[in-house]
Formats: sequence, C-alpha cells, structure tokens
Amino acid sequence: MTDTEKIAVVFKPSEAIASVKKGLSLLDAAEQAGIMLPAVCGGKGKCGKCKVRILNSKVPFSHHEEISLTDKEKAENMHLACQVYVEEGIELEIPDAINDEHVKFLTEEIVNEFEIDDHLKKVYVEIEPADISNPIDDLTQLKSQLFDDPENVSFSISLFMLQNLSTFLRKNNYKITFVLSNNRLINLEPGNTTERIYGLAFDLGTTTIAGTLVDMKTGKNLAISSRTNPQSIHGADVISRVNYSSNEPGGLSKLQKMVVEKINEIIEELTEKANVSFREIYEMTLAGNTIMNHIFLGANPQYIGESPYIPTFLEPQTFTAEELGLTLLPNMPVMILPNISGYVGGDISAFILAAKLHKADKITLGIDIGTNGEIVLGSKNELVCCSSAAGPAFEGGHISCGMRAMTGAIDKIIFDENGIFYNTIGNAEPKGICGTGLIDLLAELIKYEIIDSSGKFKKAVECKGEWYQDRIIENDSGTGFIAVPVSDSAGDEAIIITQKDIRELQLAKAAMSAGIKILLNEMQLTEEHIEEVLIAGAFGSYINKYNAKLIGLIPDNIPVDRINFVGNAASSGAKKYLLSENARQEVREIIHFTKYIELSKREDFQKEFTEAMFF
Repeated sequence: MTDTEKIAVVFKPSEAIASVKKGLSLLDAAEQAGIMLPAVCGGKGKCGKCKVRILNSKVPFSHHEEISLTDKEKAENMHLACQVYVEEGIELEIPDAINDEHVKFLTEEIVNEFEIDDHLKKVYVEIEPADISNPIDDLTQLKSQLFDDPENVSFSISLFMLQNLSTFLRKNNYKITFVLSNNRLINLEPGNTTERIYGLAFDLGTTTIAGTLVDMKTGKNLAISSRTNPQSIHGADVISRVNYSSNEPGGLSKLQKMVVEKINEIIEELTEKANVSFREIYEMTLAGNTIMNHIFLGANPQYIGESPYIPTFLEPQTFTAEELGLTLLPNMPVMILPNISGYVGGDISAFILAAKLHKADKITLGIDIGTNGEIVLGSKNELVCCSSAAGPAFEGGHISCGMRAMTGAIDKIIFDENGIFYNTIGNAEPKGICGTGLIDLLAELIKYEIIDSSGKFKKAVECKGEWYQDRIIENDSGTGFIAVPVSDSAGDEAIIITQKDIRELQLAKAAMSAGIKILLNEMQLTEEHIEEVLIAGAFGSYINKYNAKLIGLIPDNIPVDRINFVGNAASSGAKKYLLSENARQEVREIIHFTKYIELSKREDFQKEFTEAMFF
C-alpha cells in the first residue's frame, strides 16, 4: 500500500465511512466521518472518554488504555479512539455516540425588553430613470432617493453591488428595496420587501454554540438552535485549543473551519424553523470568550496562552459574511463583541450588558461557571473581573463517571436514610452524572460525613450510616463511592465517584472560590457586602443553590434569596448588541470601565486557593 492509498473506517451503527491515510487515529477518522467523540483531554489518552468497540480485528492496548479500561471492557475489545491508529480496514461500534439532539442546552434569556433603533433599515424607492436631458449616473440617482443631503452622507457600497447596480435597476423597473446598515448598502431586492428584516445573535462557547434568529423590527425571537462546539474533539478547555492551533500543522484553519461549518448548520436550522430565507438576514453578532473569538476569525491565539497573555485584539470587530465563510449575504456585517482581556472575552462583555452590572446600584457578583469560569464584581461605581481556570469538571470532564447534560445523565441527587434518589435527563436509565448532579453528590457526601473537610473518603467502618457503608469500596483505583449500583445503571458497570474525581471537583470549586475572594480583596470588601449574586451559563442555571453554598462554590455567607440565575446571558447581550447602536456604544464603554485582575500575579491567590480546597 502506498502513502496515497486510503483505508476505509466504518462506524456502526450509523454506517458512516471515512477514507483515511494509514497511521491516522480513529479519533481523527471519526471527525472526518462527521462523528464527534468526546475527547476532553484533546486526544492524549488521559480522559478515557472516547471509547469505541473494534469489531473486526484485535489491536494491542496502549499504556493509557491499560489504565483507563476495565478488564471487562478490554475483553469486549473496547479501545480509546485516540490511541488506535489505522493500519488496515477497520469496523468499529460507538456504544454511546454523542447526539446533539439529546443534549440539554440552555436557551432562556434574562432580558425582556430590548432597545430597537433604525441603524438597520429597509427603504423602498421608485427611482425616476435618467434621460438625455438629465443624464444622472445611477449611483447618484440612488443616493438622492435615499438621503435628504446625499452630498454629506458617508455612503458605502461593495464592488459586487456596484458592478450589478445598473442592470438590477433596469431589470426591476427602478422599483427597488435597499437594505442599509449605518449607510452601508447590504443588499438590493426587487419590489417592496420592507416588512421582512432579520438578524442573528450567536453565543460561541467553548462547549456549546447557540444561535438566535431575531425579528429586527420587533426584537422577537423567531427560532433558537444549539449545538456542541465541534472543536471539543481537540480538548475541552481553551488552552488545549490554543495548543492545537499552534502545534498542529494547519490547526488554526481546521478549528476555524469546524466552528464556521457548525454555525452554518445552525443558521440552516434556524431559517427552516422560522420559514425565513438567509437572504432576509442582514446582520449578525457573536459573543465568545477571547480565544473563541480569535479562532472564529482565524486570528492567531498563541500569545494569549503565553505570559503576558496578549491577544491580537480587544476592541469590537466587524467583517463580512463572505470573508468568514458564512452562508449568508456576502456583504452582510458580522460583528464580534469586544473582549476585556486575554481570558475575559465578549461573552462576559455581553453578560455585563445584559445584566446591567455596569449600572447596578448594589454590589453584585456575576459568575459564569464553565470550563473557563469568569467572575465580575462591583456596581456602577466600579467593576473588577477575573478568569478562573475551573476546568471541565463541572461539565463532566476529567470525572470518571462524568458526562455532558444529555439523555441518561443524572442531574439531581439526594440522600436519605432509605437510600439514594436521583433524576436523569429524559427519565432514562442512568449512564453517568453531569455537572449539577456532581455538585449534589459532593454536597451529600459532605452532609453525611462520607468525606471529611479535606475531601478524603472515610473508611466504611468510620461512617455513621449503615445503609451506605457497603457503597464505599476499595479497588485498584483507590477508594470510591457507588452512586448507582450496576443493577440500576444503563451499562454493565456501577456509576462510581472516585477519590480522584473528588479532587478534580475540589480544584474546580477552589479556583472559582479563590477568584471571588481575590476580587473582594481588590475592592476591599467582604462576602457580607455582596447584595446580589447572578449566575449565568448552562451549568450555573441548573445548580442547587444550597448545595453550591455547601461545597463552597458560592460564598457561604450570602443568603440564598440573593442568588439568582440569569440564563444564557451571553446570548441576551449579543441580541441587545444586534438590535441597538446605543448598546454597542455601551459595550465599548464597558470594556474600558471594567478592570481585569490577573490571578497569577496576585500574591494572595495561592493562599486563597489552598483555603478554598477545604469544605
């Protein structure tokens, strides 16, 4: 076989086929086939999430597979897709392939009223054709119809539209609707189409991409659609994406293409749902963290990952759909909300705008809990913010029993003397535990003194409750706790939280808690000064407030009635930015008003982080 010959990799049960070069990993082959396997560690063999069953051949197990796979899994020829490289034709089965339709996405908004101005408008005109006695050129004639004082208006038109203007006018008997955005010509349409004018607002998250189709005249949402960010195959966190874009040949272009294709897929679904043509969409806004914004634009994010963490840009950016490869009107503006720092991006600018943190009379703590947790504190007098590397634990990553919030995931857990009770998404048999369930489980382990203040499991004989003593186990992986016995789980194994899992959750919650403490120290405030807590993000909006306080994720001294969930604040802010020029000016002011605190430079960070590790 020559290097140019391709080998077929067949994926069951979908029957998808990838034709790949010899030596490519099954993880990359799956990507080529349009199948996204979970790969929290970025394909390094450490997370053990990309399990597949090889059907037609025996493959030696790698060192990472020997650690991650059970004896039963190895006997069933299960492998980690990132650890198997294609040498010959191969068939494999994906037992629990991720399907976006079964993932629980957050789409609720916190903003009910939106300012709508006329920066984007449609103007219908019936132009009087020029004649030999008054030979006015078409562009001048057009401007005279559109503007009262055309000589003093800064009007712009794309080369393509200029090239076709004369033909278009005559073909349509000079009866035309012009679409204008801040005096830039976006489109020409035959006849009177002024009733239909739409825009798009996107939240580009590290884990999830959410798009909203908006009626620009009323501010009404016409359709909402969400998908898993396909870049997750190259790592759950932003640093993994930066490393991939910098170290993999063509890595940045590949990541950009993946997210653009997924956004185009969402746009197609939105237009189908609302019976709207893509030609009737005239503006788009996008709010993402700084690294996601860079990758979307194809701007090198490498130096954000290196001290002193300098991004290519912070200010808002605008490019055309054609430049970005979006299946929209070529000349349509795509506006990127501005970043505050290398690690606090446009999604937090949007959060601040949507929640009006910059206008708040009372001291407010804003938290966006995710892979890269961002925290904002202050009021209309002063805002400070930071980024805390919580990691993917709260989204099920790096947790042996963890999974995304999808069908079969346990999202609520409670203990009592009669046993353990839980709820699963979709009321399906439990497959694992998602972030909210992990918080509940951790809180219950603390309440029942199954783990001590350091997070260490107690021995079964040391525990007070006889009903759960037999759930504490010792095996080759150390101590663990059986949350769901094998008889009740969807798979062939019990759902167990291990000592290592507890440590991962401790690290995540300590990072968030320490970030909050640093911001309080910066403003010379205490927890008692916080008058309101606003929690944003998919994970944050479903957590149990009491349990979040109990484990130390939210300061314990804050009463629960001060804690409010604000839904998908980034989407709400992106929508405000879409509908109003005033909102755009507000965001420009927000990024200069909000002071960024770099935690790694703080002498008090390590002390606060260490103290926050305890329960």
